[in-house]
Amino acid sequence: MKILVAGLGLIGGSLCKAIHAYTDHAVWGWNRTKAVAEKALAEHAIDGIAGDDCSGFDMIITSLYPDLTRKWVKNHIDTMQENAVVLDVTGVKTDLPEEMTALCEAHGIHYLSTHPMAGKERAGFDVSDENLFQGANFIMTPVRQTPKSVLAQVQNFAHQIGFRKFVITTPEMHDRMIAYTSQLAHVVSSSYVQSPEIQFESGFSGGSFQDMTRIATMNEDMWADLFMENQESLLHELNVLISHLQDYQKALSENDRDAVYALIRDGRLRKEQNLRNRRNSPAVIDLTKKESNL
Repeated sequence: MKILVAGLGLIGGSLCKAIHAYTDHAVWGWNRTKAVAEKALAEHAIDGIAGDDCSGFDMIITSLYPDLTRKWVKNHIDTMQENAVVLDVTGVKTDLPEEMTALCEAHGIHYLSTHPMAGKERAGFDVSDENLFQGANFIMTPVRQTPKSVLAQVQNFAHQIGFRKFVITTPEMHDRMIAYTSQLAHVVSSSYVQSPEIQFESGFSGGSFQDMTRIATMNEDMWADLFMENQESLLHELNVLISHLQDYQKALSENDRDAVYALIRDGRLRKEQNLRNRRNSPAVIDLTKKESNL
């Protein structure tokens, strides 16, 4: 294929590098700041710099924030060739899959909203990595109009660049789960480092501190948008977490060791069950037929 990646930050840059490293596809890059695209070309991460004409590309991947994805596709769709496959890799879906699918379908183009579950605590092309997706999870959120052949094509492409577990789900389920598995973790990490004790941390910390605080260096431009786009689901998970923290607060303030013991034990058992479920889960998980019962 001839592929265009729009947005050459961490994910977009890593996609370009992975395509070069692991496939025979050709890849062009587009970036709002052209100097970044020029750097990607100089480092042989891309085969060329794309302009506003998207004709000739079999697959187009937008690695942009949700609102920028909407604007970019709308501004370029008239130049896209018929039957091209357009993907986004946004971290929140809301109405994006339905809206963009309808727009693309009217132009004879296929659209699929996806989410590569890989990243780093730093942003930008300079930290992009051809191996970022090795062994990672890949989420696809088709809508009613999405052909199964497009799902198969995109899954095959994702497998080529390193993804090994695939989840097919609805946009609504995606946003609910991402609030829990990703966004809440970032909120907790950011909140955790607000303690004034962090100034004395050096020499006192081990792996647990590093695990808890690694993602506190997140890109506020991107994550603020993602939190606000998914605020209903994120607020729900935040309230659940606060409730459990209050359980610990109550047990400790009442000097109730039995309650503290029970809370710790319950957390351990839940995590052990989670690990067993992960080990036994299949490589492809299709939740679209099950979610009506959730």
